[in-house]
Amino acid sequence: MYWFQKFNKKEELIKKSTEIEGTLYDELKEIASTKLEASVNKIIDACIEDFNIDKKIVIYQKPKNEISVARSIIIRESMYEKLDNMRKEYGISITKLINVAIKEGLDKYYEQKKK
Repeated sequence: MYWFQKFNKKEELIKKSTEIEGTLYDELKEIASTKLEASVNKIIDACIEDFNIDKKIVIYQKPKNEISVARSIIIRESMYEKLDNMRKEYGISITKLINVAIKEGLDKYYEQKKK
């Protein structure tokens, strides 16, 4: 891999206010501050990029005492369009899609760390 392949092409950024589950956001902050050279926004963007809904849609239930907090996030325009297309196709809110993408992204991260 060449060094320039590690970076995305420049594109417009979208600022979106959304509710993110507190536990998920805390995990993202921990990873961003201690494990990866990336901001929380960049990790969220990467989770969305990696997220795909296959034929089988699995929506997890939020833990009973979990609090969602409104956050402003910044994602690439193409990732917002991806979420909007999923919203239209599956009837799932963008907020829920973002939380599911983060959850799946964190699950993959921790699974990879076990190896």
